[in-house]
Amino acid sequence: MKKKSFFSNESRENIDIRDIDELIEMGLDMDEIAKELGISKKHVESLIKDIDKDF
Repeated sequence: MKKKSFFSNESRENIDIRDIDELIEMGLDMDEIAKELGISKKHVESLIKDIDKDF
């Protein structure tokens, strides 16, 4: 199965949705997820909305 990821324009790296999901399950909030992934909080919120829409 191919990994699904979203491309981050800010960090120019692929952000795996499993990484975001794992961080959410660990109980991190938007600010902490943004710091961990090196992207803005607004971008994290946008990715989570896209994930919710797709699944």
